[in-house]
Amino acid sequence: MELLKIKEDLNKIQGLTVLKVLDDGFKERIMNVEETNNHGVFESLKRRHTLLLSHDSSFRDPTDAIVKTEGNNITFPGISFPEITADNVVSSSPGFKMHQELIDSLKLSLKPEEATLLVGFDL
Repeated sequence: MELLKIKEDLNKIQGLTVLKVLDDGFKERIMNVEETNNHGVFESLKRRHTLLLSHDSSFRDPTDAIVKTEGNNITFPGISFPEITADNVVSSSPGFKMHQELIDSLKLSLKPEEATLLVGFDL
């Protein structure tokens, strides 16, 4: 499945919008700002392709737990994203600081109920 087709298919899903295909420079910027316990974001950024999406409450619930507690440590793992048929697909929501930076730096016009999501995969 090619990248353009993936983007087109995702934009047809209720509650989901593809905002940007992240280039290497933008990925590095996110890696430098994101909270270290947000493992899913770092996993998604290591994939060849990483999409920045927005979603609202009309989109489906997460496929797995988005927060894990291990002793006193809280982590945010990467979870599956079945809407993309590709290799090594992983998704995760950026932390609040990175979410806000994405909105500001890309001049996104998101509604208050919309969240950002990173989805990484290999083709």
